[in-house]
Amino acid sequence: MTSSTRSSDELLEAAVALIAESGLDGLTHGAVAARAGVSRATAYREFGDKDGLVSAVGRHEVAKMVAAAFVAIDITAGAAEVVRAATLFALNYLRGHRAFNYLRMHEPGWLLTLAIAHEGTRLNLVETVAAFAEPFVAAGDEAALALPPRRAAEVVVRTVLSHALIQDSALGDEEVARTVARAVTR
Repeated sequence: MTSSTRSSDELLEAAVALIAESGLDGLTHGAVAARAGVSRATAYREFGDKDGLVSAVGRHEVAKMVAAAFVAIDITAGAAEVVRAATLFALNYLRGHRAFNYLRMHEPGWLLTLAIAHEGTRLNLVETVAAFAEPFVAAGDEAALALPPRRAAEVVVRTVLSHALIQDSALGDEEVARTVARAVTR
């Protein structure tokens, strides 16, 4: 994992901006370093190879989303309401995320690759987001969950990812959110 230095933050923000403009296929340490105003050696020192860079960006963006969710959602509400609100929040957040949308439209294979487990992969998007979201989902009243918090969070993540990737649906966001809440609560 990267250190929490000023250059690390600048590199991560530069990488997200570059992904939003031109995707992951052409993302290089050199381009990220140039955008951040640091040396290419600094980018390699912070992230290692491209997989390390992509993993760090993923963790960084997931942490930002979860932090924003804690601000936007009343975690003292009942479990069903927290899950419903979290599902709606995540759908809206991803739809407004420029880098996610670039990948969704132009390089969906990257999102699918990140979402599924591969031998030796540093980042499995579903597991990573579920781990970040687990305390959030449990905060709503863990006893009201029909599944353990990590599994309930995984249901939310998989549903949100599915609906964010493939946006054409007969289901509206509110209906999706209520359905997820019913699926994971008693």
